[in-house]
Amino acid sequence: MVDLKRLRYFVAVAEEAHFGRAANRLGISQPPLSEHIQALEASLNAKLLFRTTRSVRLTVEGEALLKHARAILHDTDRCQEIVNAARQKNTESLTLGILHAHTYTFLPGLLRKYFSRHPAYRIHLVEYSTTEQIGRLLEGTIDIGLVREPIYHPSLRTQRLFSENYAVAVPATWDIARKKALPVRDLDGRTMIGYPSHDHRRSTQSLFRDFFHQHAVHPSDRFEVKTMHAALALVAAGRGYAPVPRSQMALRLNGVAYRPFREPSPELSVGLAWREDMASPPVAEFVQICRAYFSKTAPGATGS
Repeated sequence: MVDLKRLRYFVAVAEEAHFGRAANRLGISQPPLSEHIQALEASLNAKLLFRTTRSVRLTVEGEALLKHARAILHDTDRCQEIVNAARQKNTESLTLGILHAHTYTFLPGLLRKYFSRHPAYRIHLVEYSTTEQIGRLLEGTIDIGLVREPIYHPSLRTQRLFSENYAVAVPATWDIARKKALPVRDLDGRTMIGYPSHDHRRSTQSLFRDFFHQHAVHPSDRFEVKTMHAALALVAAGRGYAPVPRSQMALRLNGVAYRPFREPSPELSVGLAWREDMASPPVAEFVQICRAYFSKTAPGATGS
């Protein structure tokens, strides 16, 4: 019978192509590692490695064994996962779609609230854009999604959770970054960096077109990148300013200063979406907890 520990040692040596590096990776000294490899070769009656003073190379037999050994070790590593899945077979679970920005704004506090009510429940978090979440909901891949509104689909139910105003991210080196709140006129003649939305009417370019027109603000240039995080990277590099939801001010980036507008600024709304014909008790409970949580908690909060 082949010893699993020796198989693991063999894979390490094969992948590192060096006994010294493999020994460091495994946390053992080199002499016993060599002895285990020799014992494995003896048990299989085959030479698995060509050894030199500087490197290790697999024989034909070693190449064949490596693929099989990796599969064996993968299956062995999954034993705990399989046992846990069997133990939790009757545990309520929920697959929740999220946007990347939720992870560092309101999501941690919301999940703490959820697990304080249901410590044994399991939530699987999957990150998709709002457009992608709509597709995953319709195909049944996710149970419920935290999305940006509006969503219009006859098969989906939605629940608004909160709305928030936009603030603005500006390079920390700009003189206007010293102000606590920015008059929108301070952005006149500067470059705006925008990003799209699943609803073209809710992209930052569209939302701010009317806002700027009201206050006679004329950007010197406008361009759009694919994500808010790409926009913030350009802001940090001093290339322009980017409107951001106020809750995003929790994301600290070197070179970026966040400031609220002095004037009432455009809003965006975040809500839940789910398929009504696939609603389950865990989905209904999650909706209820979210309603209660956001009736008491500001969207940018990360506490309980």
